[in-house]
Amino acid sequence: MGDAFMQKARETMDLSYYQRAESAYRKSLEIKPEYANALVGIAWVLSGRHEFEQSIQWANRALKIEPNRADAYGLLGDAATETGDYDSAFEYYQKMLDLKPGVASYSRAAHLLFVTGGYKKATLLMYKAVGAGAAYPENRAWCMAQMALLDFAQGGYLPASQILTVGLKESPSNYHLLAAMGKVKAAMKDFPAAIEYYKKAQAIVPQHDVVVALGDIYKLQGRAAEAEQQYALVDFIRQLNKANGVAGDLQLAAFLADHDRHLGEALELAESEYKVRPTVYAADTLAWCYYKNGHIPEARKFSVKALSQNTPEAMFLYHRGMILAKAGDIGEARKTLYQALSQNPYFDPLAAGVAMKMVQELGAVSVAKK
Repeated sequence: MGDAFMQKARETMDLSYYQRAESAYRKSLEIKPEYANALVGIAWVLSGRHEFEQSIQWANRALKIEPNRADAYGLLGDAATETGDYDSAFEYYQKMLDLKPGVASYSRAAHLLFVTGGYKKATLLMYKAVGAGAAYPENRAWCMAQMALLDFAQGGYLPASQILTVGLKESPSNYHLLAAMGKVKAAMKDFPAAIEYYKKAQAIVPQHDVVVALGDIYKLQGRAAEAEQQYALVDFIRQLNKANGVAGDLQLAAFLADHDRHLGEALELAESEYKVRPTVYAADTLAWCYYKNGHIPEARKFSVKALSQNTPEAMFLYHRGMILAKAGDIGEARKTLYQALSQNPYFDPLAAGVAMKMVQELGAVSVAKK
């Protein structure tokens, strides 16, 4: 029953299913205290809530009973990935792949390879995940959305759109596919289509990424009132997540910094998140928050950490370039911003335009200095 609730959480994005799943797993453990399925289940719930230290403990308890539990190794890998311990994550995911190659292990390994700069290998593994035959349509749909986002990260908007079109024929109401298509359509400058896909995704469940992305498109189009309506949902989502036991304020910190709101709070949130989850994504957000608060030496330091794994995220390069420009390193700033735009020209509806303008301004400064 617990697994069914967790699958339902995946399908609906309704995080209240976590509590129901946990209750079911704990009832199983009352009957059979060393039931490995239930131990792994609780580790799964805790992972979903971003309580990774506890998730590790429960996964290890399961492995003491059943040493070859592939799903337990997967959860250990997830915890390592989400806390920035990428070397350990490789070990855990390799163990999972050895024990049970399939959708779950291929997709996890693909994500880790992307984060650590192995884009081509990540793409190959995600293709394997898509073709491996998922037990549930939602799982295949999620993999197709991730495959499209890998293409998006390298500016491959057309292949991304084609993958998502196929996916949406199979699963027309899948949140991940709709959200990804909104992102791709925005990059293709088809804003009416992007808005429609984002609206459909938001109608399923309001999630931070879509709520902010839709607001940003409205802002770009000069529809300020509609943009503010979207942005007002950000705190609602945060409170909803907390009510369901889901920890983490990294997205909120990034939103506040991006939109120049409560910058002191944004920095505090980013610093707290980095202490708990020192990932490249947390380092990037922290660097950006330092930049927005005028702490340029600290911003430079953490922008280096953000790029330490060669993660192919144009946003990381954009942030680094803007920080370097503020520090007066004109040549390196222009080079870094150009690299971001070469990799993914329309990586973000608002930020890409800022990057293009800054490249032009830095070019003019460089010529003037000569």
